[in-house]
Amino acid sequence: MKHKKISLTVLLIFTQSLCATDDFKIIINPLWYDLEKNSINAEKFGGKWILAGNITFRKKAKELVNLDHLYLQWEGEKIDNLLGSLYQKNVDKKFAPLEANLVCDGIWNASQQTLKLNFDRKQSLGPVNVFCLVLTVPKSIEQTLRHGKFHIAHEALPEPFREATTKLSLNLDIIDVTTSAMPECVEAR
Repeated sequence: MKHKKISLTVLLIFTQSLCATDDFKIIINPLWYDLEKNSINAEKFGGKWILAGNITFRKKAKELVNLDHLYLQWEGEKIDNLLGSLYQKNVDKKFAPLEANLVCDGIWNASQQTLKLNFDRKQSLGPVNVFCLVLTVPKSIEQTLRHGKFHIAHEALPEPFREATTKLSLNLDIIDVTTSAMPECVEAR
């Protein structure tokens, strides 16, 4: 009888951990799409506006989870400075880098090679939240970015997402991702 209780307890713990992983997911879709085809604007902003990828948070659990920052650790050739912004994308609409959708502008930490995205206000995560990373890419570092990747720092994630993704590599690989045609997720400008 004792063995059955122990087995049942172990089975319940294992099942709960599987459900927890299934309840919280992060999906990363790398892109490389030039949002501003106008070279005059690129000069004015200090580089091309590149949609570098989408980060989707999926949550099946009903518990309240807030997100107030993301840290993107760079892996590749050293970068002295990088400007990036995070936008929220309405799931039912195409993405446009509008002020109304801006979550925050990032701060580049050159010594840690990290883009720190500290939100202007915390985001309460619903069943599906999509964030779009837009980088301002000067010509001088474009090739560097194309040959490296970012990964989301696990320690900066809310607890349920951190637990669910500890064994996953949350990489935004920019390597060989070239989108010459407008992606379906982007609104025409």
